[in-house]
Amino acid sequence: MTGHTNAVDGTVVGAVVQAATVHGGVHVHQAAPAPPRQLIAPPTIFVGRDAELAALNATDASPVILTGPGGVGKTTLARRWAHDLSSRYPDGQLYLDLQGYSESTAVDPGEALGVLLRAVGVPSERVPATVAEQSARFRSLTAGRALLVVLDNAFSAAQVRVLLPGAGPSLVLVTSRWRLAGLVIDGGAEIEVRPWNEDDAVALLERSLGAERIDRERAEARALARICGGLPLALSVVAARLAARSKHPLARLAAELGEESHRLAGLRTVDGVSVRGSLDLSYHGLDAAVRAVYRRLAVLPGRDHGPGVVAAVGGSAERASAAIDRLLQANLLEEPETDRFRQHDLLLLHAQHRLDADESPAARDGARRAGIEWYLAAAAAADRAITPYRRRPLRYEYAGAPVALPSFTRPGEPVGWLDHERPNLLAAGRMALAYGWNDLAWHLSDVLWPLFLYRTHRRDRIAADERGVTAARCWGNRWAEADMRKRLGDAYAGNGRESEAEDQLHLAVAAFRDAGDPLGVIDAEERLASLYRDTGREPEAVRMYRRLLAANRATGDPRRTALTLVRLGGVLTATGAPAEAVDHLVEARAIFGELGDADPYNRQRTEIALARAYLAQHETAEAAETAAGAAAGMRGLGSPFEEAQALEVLARAVRLGGDAAGADAHAARASRLYAGLGLPGPDGVEGEGGAAH
Repeated sequence: MTGHTNAVDGTVVGAVVQAATVHGGVHVHQAAPAPPRQLIAPPTIFVGRDAELAALNATDASPVILTGPGGVGKTTLARRWAHDLSSRYPDGQLYLDLQGYSESTAVDPGEALGVLLRAVGVPSERVPATVAEQSARFRSLTAGRALLVVLDNAFSAAQVRVLLPGAGPSLVLVTSRWRLAGLVIDGGAEIEVRPWNEDDAVALLERSLGAERIDRERAEARALARICGGLPLALSVVAARLAARSKHPLARLAAELGEESHRLAGLRTVDGVSVRGSLDLSYHGLDAAVRAVYRRLAVLPGRDHGPGVVAAVGGSAERASAAIDRLLQANLLEEPETDRFRQHDLLLLHAQHRLDADESPAARDGARRAGIEWYLAAAAAADRAITPYRRRPLRYEYAGAPVALPSFTRPGEPVGWLDHERPNLLAAGRMALAYGWNDLAWHLSDVLWPLFLYRTHRRDRIAADERGVTAARCWGNRWAEADMRKRLGDAYAGNGRESEAEDQLHLAVAAFRDAGDPLGVIDAEERLASLYRDTGREPEAVRMYRRLLAANRATGDPRRTALTLVRLGGVLTATGAPAEAVDHLVEARAIFGELGDADPYNRQRTEIALARAYLAQHETAEAAETAAGAAAGMRGLGSPFEEAQALEVLARAVRLGGDAAGADAHAARASRLYAGLGLPGPDGVEGEGGAAH
């Protein structure tokens, strides 16, 4: 169609199909992703469980629920059986820890569904916003597939139901310390995992300590099995203690445990036998510095952590490293993946008990704040590495100098770190707000901006921004409230909540005015203009962009001016005024040229916008030359999506110039880039708003 322009801008993930008129079929081919293989390695020592394995092998139900008290070995059994069955499920194996130790710790179903959807190939930007939509999407994608899904530490039947795959040959294996009767009513099979009998418990000690040592004191080994109530966790701790002291008689340890068996009264086996004695004995066998690290792990947000934050509560990287090694040796800490550490839920409760008993309230709060502040400092380092141009007028005053912060030396590392630590960063923000550390809570929301810019995480972004608004209001900082309302408006707009978005942006404008920040007012109004542009109010958007362009010129900030020129140029191209658009974009090009390497990404995006404007007014040679330069520039920056955008403009330009073969080559290259990224359609585009923050 003459004069028709079809453009994709911003950052999207997934296949993109755009056309004015289509004759015939449209086929999009993408390489199938490798099936997920997420099972944790099988246990190196596995004893007993003949009855449970027989019951598992006899059932054809799904889900299968392994239920029993904490520390009884449900996860170990699940790991063993899942690996035995893995070859029967060629479409992949999924593993998810639902952290259902209590209602407050249980993973939100929306978060869990997001993890599962990404595991089966759905990019973050395409994960639906609501739990109902996420669950339906997961069922649709998994229907008819042979998947093994292990849901560890479930809290309730409701938490599990929304995570079940679609109809087909898949198997779901659930572990829970709770009896999930609702799943049994739905057709699931419940298998109780009980503590070991004496023979199996002694077999564990024999495998760990050697047959010769157990043969010398077999009666004492049986006494230890009885004292530990057959609980695998307690027996593993006892075995580690004995392994560290090869000359220590089993009889002496059995006597000590018998005397101290009342200490962990709140943690009992199904037969009422306390395991506090074994845990306290191991705890007191540590030196003071290691004991401090062990109990202070209980104050950290989230469930698994790297060595840096352990150093924050341990006092130094050296002490933390030594403590981690000692705790791993004593089976008081787990390492589920390299340099990630966590406490079993019973050990976490025991660490909390020791913290309450051995440290003052002030010391506990100090350790808790040190851990939360470490997450802020590390996230702030990632934030500065990704978006050095961002305005940061508010400084956070740390109670102490953060130690052992991560260093980011390679492209992609800062965003990857933020994404990996996302659950802990979000938990840190919630904890800071709960303890009334409002400025800390606000900053923890603020530093997540680059993560949401690059990886979206729509639900998390809304939650973090809403918490940021609450923290700012409790803090009483009007500027902080204005900035977070501006971001919340963006987040609402990205989730189709345009009315709420507009309300938040108007509130942001008013708050920036109250705070005496004219630049903040301009920023918030630019986001309003973008909202008008994206909701079919292009004339209003153009009027506002023109006014804001004059305001930004008056500030004397060239980068702000250039970004507004790019936005105005883009909407003018789309609304049939490419000549004026070219004028604005040429000026933006000159400004970014003068800025040098300060913002190479937006410099190349300006070139892509300019190539589109040239193409819209049929200046095909200029469009081709500009698009080719932009494609090369984005390739050098390692931005495949933007390179593909430039190649699409280049393909259209050379085709209009009569070079069909060249156009096909450029279009094919763009298609390969999109396929390599797994890009969605244009509805996944974020727009230009984030680049100016």
